[in-house]
Amino acid sequence: MQLNDIVDVTFNRLFGRLLRRALGAALLVAFAVVALYYASGAGTLALTQSYGALYAYLIMAAIYGGIALVVLFALYATRHKSAAVNKAEDALATPPNMQIAALIEAVMLGYTMARKTKLP
Repeated sequence: MQLNDIVDVTFNRLFGRLLRRALGAALLVAFAVVALYYASGAGTLALTQSYGALYAYLIMAAIYGGIALVVLFALYATRHKSAAVNKAEDALATPPNMQIAALIEAVMLGYTMARKTKLP
């Protein structure tokens, strides 16, 4: 087996699988969009019979707006923290501050141990 064959087999194994998975994901998204389109059409048609065309479209817009707000809140809740918040949390992680915190903890532990009564 030559070097070209080894590279070709390795490339096909690594990127061929990745390409097939990307193609599958693209097909999944495409079919999901088509299904959402048809579900929206059927929902609008069903609402039109009950509430009229204007209110049916308004109800569908409210549903999609609500879904968009839920996604927006989820993205907002899972965003990265700002640098100022990270700096405030990392303030105690610096070596001098860690030493001071360790000394304070040792003093408090010693004070707690000194206050305990000794058993006979």
